[in-house]
Amino acid sequence: MRKKLLFFVAASLSICLQMNAQNEQDYTVPSWTLYQRTVVAGSPDPAVLVSKYHPYNVNVTLNGDPTAQMGVAWFTNTGVTGTKLQWIEGTATNASSFTGANEITATSTPFDDVNYVSARENNNNNQDLINKTGFSIGEKRSYISNKALISGLMPNTTYSYRVGGVNGAWSEIGTFTTAKANKDEFEFIYVTDTQANTDEMFDISAKTIDRAFKDVPNAKFLLIAGDLVESSGSNSSEWEWEQWFEKMQSQWYHLPIAPVQGNHDTSPFSNWSYHFNTDTSYNASQPSSNPNAKTAMDGTVYSFVYGDALFMIFNYEDYAKGETYFSALETWMENQVAAHPEVKWRIAVYHKTMFTGSGSHQNDSDGKTVRERFAKVLQRLGVNFALQGHDHIYEVIGVVATDETTFTRLPSAVTGQTYSASVGTREDMTGIHGGTFNTTNGVLYFLNNSAGKKKYEPRTETQMNNAIGSHGIQNYYTLFNRFGQTGEPTFSRVQVSSDAIRVSTYTVNEAGESSLFDAFEIVEDNLGINETPNPDDMLIIYHHDQQIVLESKKSTILSVGVYDFSGISLYQNNHVNSNSIRIPSAQFGRQVLIVKVKTEKGEVITKKVLNK
Repeated sequence: MRKKLLFFVAASLSICLQMNAQNEQDYTVPSWTLYQRTVVAGSPDPAVLVSKYHPYNVNVTLNGDPTAQMGVAWFTNTGVTGTKLQWIEGTATNASSFTGANEITATSTPFDDVNYVSARENNNNNQDLINKTGFSIGEKRSYISNKALISGLMPNTTYSYRVGGVNGAWSEIGTFTTAKANKDEFEFIYVTDTQANTDEMFDISAKTIDRAFKDVPNAKFLLIAGDLVESSGSNSSEWEWEQWFEKMQSQWYHLPIAPVQGNHDTSPFSNWSYHFNTDTSYNASQPSSNPNAKTAMDGTVYSFVYGDALFMIFNYEDYAKGETYFSALETWMENQVAAHPEVKWRIAVYHKTMFTGSGSHQNDSDGKTVRERFAKVLQRLGVNFALQGHDHIYEVIGVVATDETTFTRLPSAVTGQTYSASVGTREDMTGIHGGTFNTTNGVLYFLNNSAGKKKYEPRTETQMNNAIGSHGIQNYYTLFNRFGQTGEPTFSRVQVSSDAIRVSTYTVNEAGESSLFDAFEIVEDNLGINETPNPDDMLIIYHHDQQIVLESKKSTILSVGVYDFSGISLYQNNHVNSNSIRIPSAQFGRQVLIVKVKTEKGEVITKKVLNK
């Protein structure tokens, strides 16, 4: 017994001496953790250590107008300040390419005393990390969060960049391409819930992202609908965020991200906000006297226009703030739609599902609250496509229309579906595949499962009917098209043109190979009422003081028609013969309208959103 004790003491002393042979403060946090793992494994490897001056967790995000600017964020160790971002037009091949480069000094913010290892003592996954590193529960780390906004860029142009520069330590060279300044077709990758907190889980998520990157090489950005990591709240783990970037860093150097906050991303430390450089104008626009209108984490509500689509990304995780927050969010959405009447598609993106068949979350009270408050808002604002996360299952729901008390799948809004004999199986609960969805009169809700290991199970029609007291939807099962559990991680290729949105979803197996699981498309046809150009701005249409105001300085207005989004006539005046007309708008309520105007020089048809 005494010999065993002496051996244990000697071994422990040896490990401690090996660990102390290096100074933690001299190396980046990620590389020090990697080194600690080699020490605990009994094979110390100093070669994995990286100088403390080197930047890490580098990423580019869509921030504002993607034709002209991009946000960049990265971390450095505490004390490493004054880092810079350099960029040049074109594809850089080496460091000398940056001679005479454009340069910005980063805005650097301390990010101190953050949970590095989750404080959840009963979390076996975190215990695994503790065993591998020698760190303790509640271990803390501090950082510098660095951000820079590159502006004044040219549309449809490739740029190269690098960050760092302190003591000559630069990141690898990254690239991004700005959006075209027109409505040409483009494509992006949609994933959700990479949600990981172990080596195995991060490897699965990284394999999915890598496959998506290879299969969709022309993707303009990657949209992730929340739950990037697992541990949240006071138990959050910065190590998980570190791994999310480190495991997929090669992709993040070359593919801009449009991130969404999920419930597992929520943290009193605001890790999400420190890591991403998204547009923060939403919070800035809310009055300081009304803190409940703001999001808890900055930058989690933002929008951008890409091609012929308006993307509105928002956060329901602050739902507990109640109607004050909901009202502010609704007003923001109205303003985004009103500011971009020229785009055809409106795409809403958020994390927690408004509609789901998952046995894990269908009864959740927060989902019910958000659905009853916002399904009608999305429909009223003419949202075509709602991308969701949270429920780790595959489901195409709708086209859903609501009259504020009931939710209905519009049978006439879908064509071209096929039917499978495998109906009722875990993978294929309904047997309905594919289809073309006309979203003129409702919204198509979509969740493509998850990009990580974690999966939930689908409910049967009987289970949904038995739970109506909780979720409150009559005939919930009838809202579903393709519905089931793929059993494997997934990603979607989303192609957006002015004619249609085409979605193809792929599963990724253990070997990293992809297979097509489902495909569908979205169209919109306002019963023959399609928008037309406004040549030379011959007509000005705006909403002011409870009136729709039409002014023409170049020709006489001959007639005006106002229609709702389904094409029903709400107002007609065929005898205007004037250069201006004012139409009282109170009779229309708050909704998206189609305004059809004939002048001496032609006809203009456009959408108009009535604000409060």
